[in-house]
Amino acid sequence: MKKSVLILLTLVPVIVGYLVNVLIMVPVIGMAGFYLLPLLTTAFWFYLGKQFARKWKPVPAVLIAHTVGICSLLVYLWQFLLETDETRSLTLAGFSQIFSASTPLYLFGGIARLVERQPNYAGRATMVAMQVIALDKCSLDIMGIGIIVLLTSSTT
Repeated sequence: MKKSVLILLTLVPVIVGYLVNVLIMVPVIGMAGFYLLPLLTTAFWFYLGKQFARKWKPVPAVLIAHTVGICSLLVYLWQFLLETDETRSLTLAGFSQIFSASTPLYLFGGIARLVERQPNYAGRATMVAMQVIALDKCSLDIMGIGIIVLLTSSTT
């Protein structure tokens, strides 16, 4: 697979996240999409990690593959931690959350709530933690596993 195609495929989580956000409003299809699309994206991300490992060395592969997620996280932190409600751009704030919608956050929401001071409360700290978990779990960990699997299988 060409390097340019691989770089374009890093936008799949953004497309899936947009689909999840749009489909959630459709009664039956929305919930199925909410649960299934992130899991399919996770499996695809594992496959994509192996493809990236074939084209680049491990560190550049991880950095190139996660540029979209890292940019999304940086924009999210900028919009929600450094801007006030009056100066926040709703467009940038909305787009910064699309990447995390493509990850199965329903599996990791309980972990994110651990950073809050109040029990069973989802505030700003929980939302920031969920963005970081989204980048970490479905991006770095899953793709990293794909890269490690390919590297270990090629050395044996």
